[in-house]
Amino acid sequence: MAEMDVLEYLKSRRNELERVNHPFYSKSLSFRYLYSFGVGILAIGNMKAITELKDRYDFFLECISLPKEQRDKIITDINNYFEFRLTECMKILKTKEVQYCFLADLYQLYGGAVWSLDYCGKVIENYQQIFHMTPAEIRFFQDFQEAASKKDLEGARKCYHQFQEAGYEIPYRILQYFYREFTDRDIFQDIHVEAGKTLILDKPTEITGNIYVERGGSLLIDGADITMRGSVQINGGRIRICNTRWDVTACEEDYFLTIQDAAVVKIENALIDCHMQCGLLQQKAGRLLIEESEFSHSRGKRMLVFDGRYAQINRSSFINGENGFLAVFGASQIHISNCDFYQATAEYGGAVYSESIDNVIIEACSFRNCTVRYLGAAVYFKYEKLGQFVKKSVLYQCEPKESAIFNAGKKED
Repeated sequence: MAEMDVLEYLKSRRNELERVNHPFYSKSLSFRYLYSFGVGILAIGNMKAITELKDRYDFFLECISLPKEQRDKIITDINNYFEFRLTECMKILKTKEVQYCFLADLYQLYGGAVWSLDYCGKVIENYQQIFHMTPAEIRFFQDFQEAASKKDLEGARKCYHQFQEAGYEIPYRILQYFYREFTDRDIFQDIHVEAGKTLILDKPTEITGNIYVERGGSLLIDGADITMRGSVQINGGRIRICNTRWDVTACEEDYFLTIQDAAVVKIENALIDCHMQCGLLQQKAGRLLIEESEFSHSRGKRMLVFDGRYAQINRSSFINGENGFLAVFGASQIHISNCDFYQATAEYGGAVYSESIDNVIIEACSFRNCTVRYLGAAVYFKYEKLGQFVKKSVLYQCEPKESAIFNAGKKED
């Protein structure tokens, strides 16, 4: 590659790194186009606005990852198919989360307006009326925008807390997209989520005590960074963990997460560190879905014990399990693929121990530094069952080598 080509490539990579991902950059292309069309009405729907907001709008289009051919259509649709496209746009701007993010984008553009202030203000006002925004919601966006423009962190926090106290919620990731330097932190003692209630954790959080979710309650954790001294008990409630880091600094229970009677437990893009305090998770019913996550430093109990209906674990890592990683019981079906198991010790089944009488499939995984006292340094199947096997997997320094994968009925490398 020529020297100039290299420099141009590095410049393009730098621009990519400087870009801030829009909260909806991973949505469907259709959604992103209609959303961008709606924002474009403010930015390029008026000649004065185009003159001073075009560069800001182009940056927004980069952040939301709209392809160039789609960008070129927006001005055409505004000029020739305005009512039709606006009607389609309104169909995707339904939820409060989407509407709040949409207004954040409008206000970010509005912050660069001078000649087109009147036009932009009227566009925002019309959207607020379409969304049936309350005076409290309108005031929040005005005050938060003013604080953001002045880099007034304390003012922005005060505005946000007043908004919460008035009974409103806006996702933390949208606030940080709206105001890049914005930070806030929640501090909780014991938490009880009652039936019909939902607790959302989506920001830096400190918790001292336990979280108890009763039947009909929901615990939704998205984008949080949590430090906790305690455990989580789900008794028929709902739990979902995604895009989250969770550090367990103290736990008096055998398992940090105890799940009973939950229909579905979903963990994705999460990092949970037990810091050698306890086992990570025990689930006694329902389904468990884990994807693109990392779990580390369990002690005393297996890292994860499953006795439910079905578990699927994909593209995840398990690190340092003092009493082994996974244990499967009852009539549980489990499918584990593209996972890495590093450094486990146990008596049987260092990485995976199965007493299930149903199918247990493990494929395209790596087992490293797993050791046991007896059998199954990597995987141990207790019962003879042809639907239980390991395939296309790699073993490295698993001891004893001669029984690294142990199955009374079938053995595959």
